[in-house]
Formats: sequence, C-alpha cells, structure tokens
Amino acid sequence: MSNPVEDPTLPTPTGPTTERAVRRPVLLIVEDDLDTRVALVELLSLDFDVLSATDGADAVAMSRAHVPDLVLADLTMPRLGGLGLLETLRGHPRTAGVPVVFLSGQNDSGTIVDCFRQGAADFVAKPGRPDELRVRLKRVWEQASQLARLESLARTDALTGLNNFRALQAKLEEELARAARYGAPLAVLLIDLDHLKMLNDQEGHEAGNAALEVLAEVLRDELREVDFAARYGGDEFVALLPHQTATEAGVVAERLRIRLGRKPWALPEPLTMSIGVAAVDGQRQQSDPAALMAAADAALYRAKRLGRDRVEVATPRDGAHRPRTH
Repeated sequence: MSNPVEDPTLPTPTGPTTERAVRRPVLLIVEDDLDTRVALVELLSLDFDVLSATDGADAVAMSRAHVPDLVLADLTMPRLGGLGLLETLRGHPRTAGVPVVFLSGQNDSGTIVDCFRQGAADFVAKPGRPDELRVRLKRVWEQASQLARLESLARTDALTGLNNFRALQAKLEEELARAARYGAPLAVLLIDLDHLKMLNDQEGHEAGNAALEVLAEVLRDELREVDFAARYGGDEFVALLPHQTATEAGVVAERLRIRLGRKPWALPEPLTMSIGVAAVDGQRQQSDPAALMAAADAALYRAKRLGRDRVEVATPRDGAHRPRTH
C-alpha cells in the first residue's frame, strides 16, 4: 500500500523562496484528483508560482483573494465545475480578465468547442504531455500579458502615467453604480493646476509638463489604494474617492493642496491647485455622472473665482456647468 501523498493546496504561491528580480506569474491549478494535482504542482512550479484548489468553489474564493495570472482547471469537479468556474470568474471585475485553460479527459469535439465558445483560453486533453502543457500555458500567459499591456496603454495618460479620460468615464459609471447598490457615499475631486498657461508662456512647455507630473506624483502618493486618479485633460485632474462624504473628501482635498505647495520641484515658485469637491451621500443617490461632475465643476469655478489655491465643496445649488477662467 502506498504512502498517502500530502495535499499541496496552499494559501500562498509555492516556488523558490529566494528573492527574484522579476515576479513570476501566479498559476491557480483547480483539480479534484489529489495525485493529478500533486503532479501538476510539481511540474508547473518550474515556470509559475503555484496555488491549488480542489474544486471550482474553492478556486473562486482563492481567485478573489489572490487574483492569479492564469487558471488551469479540470472540467468535472464537485460543487462547481470548470465551466461554472469560468463563468463566475468572468462575471467578477477582479477576475474578469484572468485566462482559463482547461485540462480534461472530456475531449470530444463538442465539449472542446463549447469551452472555447464560453471563453476558454485553451484546452488540453488529459493526460497531456508535460512539455507541451508547459509551453501552452506560457504562451497563453504571454498573450494575456501583451493584451493587458495594450489595454493599459489605451487607458493611460502618456505624460503623467495616470488614468486618462476614457478610463475615467468607465470608472465613474462603475463607482456610481456601486454607490447606488450599497447606499454608500462617493466623492469626486475636480482639480485644476493653477496658472499652467502662464507657466507655459513664461518658462516653456517643459516646465508646464514637469508641473503636471509633480501634481500626478502627489495624487499617487497621497490617495488610498481604492481611490482612482485620472488626468481629465489639459491642466485638470479628477480623483474618485469611494466611501467618502463631501466633508471627508474636503479634508483629503485640503491635504493634497498643502502637499503640492510643499513639494519641491525645478522652479522656486511653489505649485498651487484649486479643487472642487462634490459627492453622492448614500441617501439621495445621483446616478448621472455628468451631474456629479457638473457639481464639482461649479465648486472648482468658485475656488478659482475666490483667488485659486483653495478647496471648495459643492452646495445644493451647484449642478449646472459654469464657464471657468484659466
């Protein structure tokens, strides 16, 4: 009688414990057969940091906690099978882009076609040749990484590295929908770098670009991980602050304003910014992104009219777009 094999399912990736200059991709193996799972973990740890789960239900929880770069899954498993796992991962924003490869003994043409129709990245028939499996998984991961890079470039402002206007539009609708669903507040900061045109005219566009980069750095350093910052266009930026009331967001905005003024940069004159704050309060939800931005815009206009380098919070009257001077 053979000795029992230890289950390698772990809460954190396996693999070499030494420091690596480049992070290895994380692979989640989902397989209910213990011997097969152990063999796959041993083989694929050569190329990936490996997580393992015994069925689709465990894999869903693990994926949301760790967000793997790639999933290798059996089709037939207790509780939640491979296709159910694929559908669940694709339906959640944290895991929607994770490619899923199936490794299954059900390799008739109808099953394979159905897997690809539902969004599988690849299909390998069991038992599979070890070298072929390694190569195909690496190919899927490389293709997914390239697609992610291209999508990131399409949503990133080239100068500042922040999100761009296109990304902001999608994120604002998403956060408003979430705020409405959970009755939670959501605040928006509309930020204007003061006197950028004058800086460009007097010191040149290189100085103006440097000022925009400094402001972007302040946003990256000071905002929370759950917040979202984007370049709105020209000298304007937007920050979305989930679970923040207008009053709380006003405190954040004031901190940003002070930090920018203290931030060293190429010229002796400190940089300043004006900020308009608006929010949905979790009680009377504002579902229209344009109306929320208009309220922040009105508050920003008031901040600039009152002398710039200040924060203004939108009032109930702020809701219509007003022209601004730069």
